[in-house]
Amino acid sequence: MSYSMKGFLYTLLIVFALSLVCIVTCPDKDAHSDALMKLFNVAWQTELADVGINENEGLALFGSALGSGIAEYVIEKQLIVDNYFVCSIGRFIYEGEENIVSVGVLNHIFTKSEEELLRELEDAKE
Repeated sequence: MSYSMKGFLYTLLIVFALSLVCIVTCPDKDAHSDALMKLFNVAWQTELADVGINENEGLALFGSALGSGIAEYVIEKQLIVDNYFVCSIGRFIYEGEENIVSVGVLNHIFTKSEEELLRELEDAKE
């Protein structure tokens, strides 16, 4: 076998192995939901603190539980996760507009940053 043929076979083997690892560790819808809930809870706590609700712990706890319940319902009903074997993409369709909210690869979910989510919440208020 020539040197270039061996190099090609090694490259092919590495690509195959990486593809197999990506396929085995591709996150499912539950992983996307969990990551989005964590992001929402952090953003919601920040929003409650900005309004000054954290001074009254009972009201903050109620607001947090209410927000989490609504978010969990919306995420469960509206989140669409497309599995592409090596990665998965979570998206929402709202008023005919598709928004990618998460990307999953190698058993990790990448979401928007907390600041970007808060900015979008502010824009939605207006």
